[in-house]
Amino acid sequence: MKILKYAIPYIVLSAFSYEFVKNGLQYASPLPFMAIRYLIGGISLLPLAKKIVINRNIIFLTILTTLSSGLWAYGLLYVSPSESAVLSYSMPLFALPLSLLLIKEKPEITEILGITVGFLGVIIYSIPLGFGYTLIGLIFTLVNAFFWASFTVFFRFLKNMDPFVVNSSQLIIGSMFFFGFSFLDFKLDFTYNFIADLIYVSILGGSLTFILWNQMLRMEKVGKVTVLSFSVPLLTTAIDGIETMSLPSDFSIVGITIMFSGILLSRLKGRKKKTAISRGN
Repeated sequence: MKILKYAIPYIVLSAFSYEFVKNGLQYASPLPFMAIRYLIGGISLLPLAKKIVINRNIIFLTILTTLSSGLWAYGLLYVSPSESAVLSYSMPLFALPLSLLLIKEKPEITEILGITVGFLGVIIYSIPLGFGYTLIGLIFTLVNAFFWASFTVFFRFLKNMDPFVVNSSQLIIGSMFFFGFSFLDFKLDFTYNFIADLIYVSILGGSLTFILWNQMLRMEKVGKVTVLSFSVPLLTTAIDGIETMSLPSDFSIVGITIMFSGILLSRLKGRKKKTAISRGN
């Protein structure tokens, strides 16, 4: 699959992003943190984009991405990175109906089954985490998932635009949005740790992951791409196991197996209808 050259780095980079953002929030409040993240990310793409586009579509996309990122960061003030990841993977459940409603992209039965099975795996995987979410953290993160699904569908809608132009534009414009509201909740303490967190989430976990996600959505339908997001918990579990030198729980193993089954199921090709060739009437 050609998409794997984009999916694999996306999954690896995304798996670490939750931890880096959570750490960065010790030194900065969400609005200025995301403002600087977006500005650095957008500027890093400018040499390849060579221009910034400001039109109705880009402004609308920017509203969706900034709402998603802002709510994600605010959610991480109240929930752990692993809890945020689990809640965020409700995204494919929003993306599938939105793609049908907004861009008339009819999902295949394998995509519907893959997302359903994958999300069941997420639920089982999350059982050991307990249900200690604060209500506000839960709401912020779930609404973030909705806007993530929304800008995912809009990336697909803009598939004929240069992804470097699209993302450089939306990141730089988005930074202005965040800076404009930063006075409402401002905290910023530049330390070496914060700078390290900021560099990661701006470049590797920011502009690069936006480009990779955008590129995948130019290649394949929303349903097939979004189900790949279930791969991130698979990697985070492996990383946690290595860091703590411990084996995952039985629930985690079962959940991971089911998530992986959902991914495989979504990649199955539907049988093509045979075309009858008439020899004449």
